[in-house]
Order: sequence, then C-alpha cells, then structure tokens
Amino acid sequence: MLSKGIYDRPPMITYPEKVEYVKKQSYIVAAMGKKRPLNAVELTEIFFNIERNYFSVLLCMSLLQVIKDKEIKNYIKDRMEISEKQINFFNELLKKEELLGTVPVSMEVTNSTVSPFSDKLIVALFHFLNSIDVTLIGHALSLSMRVDLATYYSKVIGEILIYAEKGFNIMVNRQWLEQPPQAPNRKVLKGE
Repeated sequence: MLSKGIYDRPPMITYPEKVEYVKKQSYIVAAMGKKRPLNAVELTEIFFNIERNYFSVLLCMSLLQVIKDKEIKNYIKDRMEISEKQINFFNELLKKEELLGTVPVSMEVTNSTVSPFSDKLIVALFHFLNSIDVTLIGHALSLSMRVDLATYYSKVIGEILIYAEKGFNIMVNRQWLEQPPQAPNRKVLKGE
C-alpha cells in the first residue's frame, strides 16, 4: 500500500531534538487568541477519529443502499451526517494548522441492494457503535490539552448521545431490545 501510495498516513511532525517542558498555562488555554501547534497525542487522536469516521461513512453508504425501512434509513442518514461533519471539522483543523488533511483509504461500496443483515441487527450494530464512539471520543477528550479540541469533543459526545437515543427508541418501540439482568431490588425484598 505504501509503494502504491494508497496507505493513509497520519500527519507527520519532526522528531524533537530535545526534551521540552510545559512552562505556562497558555499550553492549554490560548494566550491572546494564539493557539500552540497540535502535539503528537492530539494529532494521533484526530487522525484516528478521521479514519473511524471515513469507515462509518462507507458503512452508512452501503447500508443505505439495502435498507428499505424509512425510519431506519433516516437513522443511518443521521449517522452519516455526524461522521461527515467530524471529518470536515478535523480536516479543516489540520489545514489551518498547515498539516495536510487526510484522504480516505480507497475502499469502495458495491452496488448491491440486497441486505445481508436484518434491520434488527443493523440497528443493534449502530447502538453498539455509538457506545464505542462515545468511549473513543471521551478518550481523545481526556488527552486533549487544547481548549478548542476539548470543547469540540464535548459537543460531539452530546450529539452522539442524542443520536443514540433515536436508535434506542427504534429498538424499544419494535421490541428488539432485551433488558439486561438486573440486581435484585433490596427495598422491595425488604418490604419497604
């Protein structure tokens, strides 16, 4: 893939010549509107967020071709919009930082219109992926040392949670969601 030029690489930074220590609070908060360059950890999280969202767009695109149910189709379209919005935000951020935005890995979606999965499985998959997405964005948030990134990650988590509620409601309304086993209600057992 490297020799063919189709391997999607993260933005590169030069190898540090010496160890530097953070000296001011401005490392986190921009001083007089100036932001410091992205650090290696932030770049890594941005790159993997873009990669995950490219995969999400491809998955959504493929499923939109095969899903017939209008409510589920709209649910998948909403996810695709969230993913595209994240890709655009991070690519724009990389361009502003004078780093190249990433290019999608050359994968293609076939032209099949026959679903290999049930609607129930597809909605359950997205329900599961929403949980993973919140976890990974939360991880990026915890490593972010720039306020603008932390603010954006917090906003995205909120959007995903609102989106996840739509999928949860679809599963509940169609009786597709099993209730997990619960701990005994001690108050009821004690007669309270």
